[in-house]
Amino acid sequence: MTGRAAIETLIKDAYEARHRGDLDAVMGYFHRDCSYRLSGASAPAPMFVQPTGHAAVRAQMAELIGAFVFSNVETLALTIEDDRAALHWRADVLCVPNGRSAAFEIMDLFTIADGKILSLVQFTDTAGVTQLTGS
Repeated sequence: MTGRAAIETLIKDAYEARHRGDLDAVMGYFHRDCSYRLSGASAPAPMFVQPTGHAAVRAQMAELIGAFVFSNVETLALTIEDDRAALHWRADVLCVPNGRSAAFEIMDLFTIADGKILSLVQFTDTAGVTQLTGS
């Protein structure tokens, strides 16, 4: 994929799909050889697994979509260079299973290939996520 505008649209559309809970649409933005990693956990909880491949990432995204609802989403910065992008954003996050909520800042690093998300590494306050979920 070439072009900043195309990558920006890809990321924006993927996140809009995620925020409305549309798993099929979300996975349409991921490359067949994709990977996803929520970075920072020293003792991995189930949400911190690191799936590779479309089916494994889909299973992880289904769990995350079912467990967390985002509101008051705000993009703070988006940087794109060649086939890589960094998105800094914040949102209020509701943990569906227990009804707790908290505000989080998140930094996502992308690698794009063939017009799709090849890899996504997500950084956030994993201690806060653990507290939010009660894990």
